[in-house]
Amino acid sequence: MTTTSSLRAVLDILGEPVTERGGTDDAWRGLEDDLGLALPDDYKTIIDAYAPVQLYERLYLHHPATERWNLRRWISETVTAWSEVEWDDEIDGDPRAVLGTDELRFGTPDGLTPLLGSDRGETVFLARDSAGKPLIFAENGEEEFFCQAIPFSEWLRQYVTGEDAVGPGSGILHPGPVKFRSLPMTPQDTESVWFGPERSG
Repeated sequence: MTTTSSLRAVLDILGEPVTERGGTDDAWRGLEDDLGLALPDDYKTIIDAYAPVQLYERLYLHHPATERWNLRRWISETVTAWSEVEWDDEIDGDPRAVLGTDELRFGTPDGLTPLLGSDRGETVFLARDSAGKPLIFAENGEEEFFCQAIPFSEWLRQYVTGEDAVGPGSGILHPGPVKFRSLPMTPQDTESVWFGPERSG
């Protein structure tokens, strides 16, 4: 699947955003300057369309232009936490073998950049191979990595259709429309829930 077709497929599943954010170029530019790399366009399109939100009852999508649930801050905190882990010589799905490096790095152009997390402890990372093509590393919460050479939008499509997007046996299928749950932007915010389009399965 191309990035364009993957993005179209997952947007068809998720449906029209309730509120689509515009004018966020500066926020994305600041985040990418911090990281020293460009984030994928399909990822930014999805984040701008829906975040901040809890998606599919599992995934937390932050946004770089909000004070609460801020993506820039979340990535920075996540990079710090993962950089402090002492890694064994052998890891299931070891990213070092794929990336051709002796050291696991986080939040760098040649390392793993966190994109989102889940309530199951999963973390999804972006990396790039030697040719600069994107790789998605999904970590299952137990320091086991699952790598796919696919666009972010295709990874998300797999996740919300119950496929094994975080390794064998990881898929969870919630039949019917995809559920969205708002994340509070102020202490006074009340939670809202809405659903994507009807779908089979």
